[in-house]
Amino acid sequence: MDGWCQRAFDDLKQVVIKEPAMAFPDHTKPFEVQTDASDYAIGGVLMQDGHPIAYENRKLNETERRYTVQEKEMTTVVHCLRTWRHYLLGSKFVVMTDNVATSYFQSQKKLNPKQPRWQNFLAEFNMVLEYQPGRINQVADGLNKKAEFASLK
Repeated sequence: MDGWCQRAFDDLKQVVIKEPAMAFPDHTKPFEVQTDASDYAIGGVLMQDGHPIAYENRKLNETERRYTVQEKEMTTVVHCLRTWRHYLLGSKFVVMTDNVATSYFQSQKKLNPKQPRWQNFLAEFNMVLEYQPGRINQVADGLNKKAEFASLK
Protein backbone atom coordinates (compact mmCIF):
# COMPACT_ATOMS: atom_id res chain seq x y z
CA MET A 1 0.00 0.00 0.00
CA ASP A 2 1.37 3.43 -0.87
CA GLY A 3 1.36 6.24 1.71
CA TRP A 4 -1.89 7.85 0.53
CA CYS A 5 -3.80 4.56 0.70
CA GLN A 6 -2.43 3.77 4.16
CA ARG A 7 -3.43 7.24 5.47
CA ALA A 8 -6.94 6.86 3.99
CA PHE A 9 -7.27 3.42 5.58
CA ASP A 10 -6.06 4.72 8.97
CA ASP A 11 -8.45 7.69 8.81
CA LEU A 12 -11.38 5.41 8.01
CA LYS A 13 -10.40 3.07 10.83
CA GLN A 14 -10.38 5.99 13.32
CA VAL A 15 -13.85 7.12 12.23
CA VAL A 16 -15.24 3.60 12.69
CA ILE A 17 -13.58 3.24 16.09
CA LYS A 18 -14.64 6.70 17.34
CA GLU A 19 -18.33 6.63 16.34
CA PRO A 20 -20.43 3.47 16.34
CA ALA A 21 -21.55 2.48 12.85
CA MET A 22 -24.74 1.16 14.43
CA ALA A 23 -26.10 1.54 17.94
CA PHE A 24 -28.23 -0.62 20.20
CA PRO A 25 -31.78 0.65 20.75
CA ASP A 26 -32.56 2.46 23.99
CA HIS A 27 -36.31 2.36 24.66
CA THR A 28 -36.06 5.37 26.98
CA LYS A 29 -35.14 7.59 23.99
CA PRO A 30 -37.30 8.52 20.98
CA PHE A 31 -36.90 6.73 17.66
CA GLU A 32 -36.85 8.33 14.22
CA VAL A 33 -37.63 6.49 10.99
CA GLN A 34 -36.30 7.95 7.74
CA THR A 35 -37.78 6.55 4.54
CA ASP A 36 -37.45 7.09 0.81
CA ALA A 37 -38.71 5.49 -2.40
CA SER A 38 -37.53 5.55 -5.98
CA ASP A 39 -39.01 4.10 -9.16
CA TYR A 40 -37.50 0.67 -8.44
CA ALA A 41 -36.75 0.38 -4.73
CA ILE A 42 -37.61 1.50 -1.21
CA GLY A 43 -35.38 2.05 1.78
CA GLY A 44 -35.36 3.24 5.35
CA VAL A 45 -33.25 3.66 8.43
CA LEU A 46 -34.27 3.42 12.09
CA MET A 47 -32.37 6.09 14.04
CA GLN A 48 -31.88 7.18 17.61
CA ASP A 49 -29.83 10.23 18.68
CA GLY A 50 -28.47 10.49 15.14
CA HIS A 51 -27.17 6.91 15.15
CA PRO A 52 -28.57 4.14 12.97
CA ILE A 53 -30.18 1.20 14.76
CA ALA A 54 -31.26 -0.75 11.67
CA TYR A 55 -31.42 -0.46 7.89
CA GLU A 56 -34.00 -1.86 5.50
CA ASN A 57 -34.37 -1.85 1.73
CA ARG A 58 -35.90 -3.91 -1.04
CA LYS A 59 -36.81 -3.76 -4.70
CA LEU A 60 -40.37 -2.92 -5.68
CA ASN A 61 -42.28 -5.67 -7.44
CA GLU A 62 -43.82 -5.11 -10.87
CA THR A 63 -47.19 -3.99 -9.47
CA GLU A 64 -45.61 -1.61 -6.94
CA ARG A 65 -43.54 0.02 -9.69
CA ARG A 66 -46.81 1.28 -11.21
CA TYR A 67 -47.84 3.04 -7.97
CA THR A 68 -47.96 6.83 -7.74
CA VAL A 69 -45.09 8.56 -5.95
CA GLN A 70 -47.19 8.93 -2.78
CA GLU A 71 -48.18 5.24 -2.87
CA LYS A 72 -44.52 4.22 -3.23
CA GLU A 73 -43.60 6.46 -0.30
CA MET A 74 -46.40 4.98 1.83
CA THR A 75 -45.39 1.45 0.79
CA THR A 76 -41.96 2.32 2.19
CA VAL A 77 -43.36 3.62 5.47
CA VAL A 78 -45.61 0.58 5.95
CA HIS A 79 -42.82 -1.85 5.02
CA CYS A 80 -40.34 -0.26 7.45
CA LEU A 81 -42.86 -0.10 10.31
CA ARG A 82 -43.73 -3.78 9.80
CA THR A 83 -40.02 -4.64 9.84
CA TRP A 84 -39.28 -2.62 13.00
CA ARG A 85 -42.63 -3.12 14.73
CA HIS A 86 -40.95 -4.81 17.72
CA TYR A 87 -38.89 -1.65 18.33
CA LEU A 88 -41.64 0.89 17.67
CA LEU A 89 -44.86 -0.39 19.25
CA GLY A 90 -45.47 1.46 22.50
CA SER A 91 -42.97 4.21 21.67
CA LYS A 92 -43.68 7.68 20.33
CA PHE A 93 -41.65 8.31 17.17
CA VAL A 94 -41.38 10.40 14.02
CA VAL A 95 -41.36 9.12 10.43
CA MET A 96 -39.48 11.45 8.08
CA THR A 97 -40.48 11.41 4.41
CA ASP A 98 -39.29 13.54 1.50
CA ASN A 99 -42.79 13.62 -0.02
CA VAL A 100 -45.00 16.46 1.24
CA ALA A 101 -48.27 14.67 0.37
CA THR A 102 -47.20 11.64 2.41
CA SER A 103 -46.81 13.79 5.52
CA TYR A 104 -50.59 14.48 5.33
CA PHE A 105 -51.59 10.85 4.69
CA GLN A 106 -53.13 10.21 8.11
CA SER A 107 -55.67 13.02 7.64
CA GLN A 108 -56.38 12.27 3.97
CA LYS A 109 -60.12 11.82 3.30
CA LYS A 110 -60.27 10.57 -0.30
CA LEU A 111 -58.72 7.10 -0.34
CA ASN A 112 -58.20 4.34 -2.87
CA PRO A 113 -58.93 0.71 -1.81
CA LYS A 114 -55.46 -0.06 -0.32
CA GLN A 115 -55.05 3.20 1.62
CA PRO A 116 -57.62 2.50 4.40
CA ARG A 117 -55.66 -0.68 5.25
CA TRP A 118 -52.50 1.42 5.52
CA GLN A 119 -54.30 3.96 7.74
CA ASN A 120 -55.57 1.17 10.01
CA PHE A 121 -52.05 -0.26 10.27
CA LEU A 122 -50.54 3.16 11.05
CA ALA A 123 -53.18 3.72 13.77
CA GLU A 124 -51.44 1.00 15.85
CA PHE A 125 -48.44 3.29 16.30
CA ASN A 126 -47.89 6.49 18.28
CA MET A 127 -46.22 8.30 15.39
CA VAL A 128 -46.11 11.51 13.43
CA LEU A 129 -45.38 11.75 9.70
CA GLU A 130 -43.14 14.74 8.94
CA TYR A 131 -41.80 16.17 5.71
CA GLN A 132 -38.01 16.34 5.39
CA PRO A 133 -36.42 17.50 2.12
CA GLY A 134 -34.60 14.73 0.25
CA ARG A 135 -31.25 16.50 0.43
CA ILE A 136 -31.37 16.04 4.24
CA ASN A 137 -32.62 12.42 4.14
CA GLN A 138 -29.49 11.02 2.48
CA VAL A 139 -29.19 7.71 4.34
CA ALA A 140 -32.62 6.42 3.30
CA ASP A 141 -32.09 7.82 -0.20
CA GLY A 142 -28.87 5.83 -0.51
CA LEU A 143 -30.57 2.62 0.60
CA ASN A 144 -33.17 2.68 -2.15
CA LYS A 145 -30.45 3.47 -4.72
CA LYS A 146 -28.55 0.34 -3.63
CA ALA A 147 -31.52 -1.89 -4.46
CA GLU A 148 -32.07 0.09 -7.66
CA PHE A 149 -28.54 -0.68 -8.84
CA ALA A 150 -28.99 -4.35 -7.99
CA SER A 151 -32.00 -4.48 -10.31
CA LEU A 152 -29.83 -3.37 -13.22
CA LYS A 153 -27.66 -6.49 -13.15
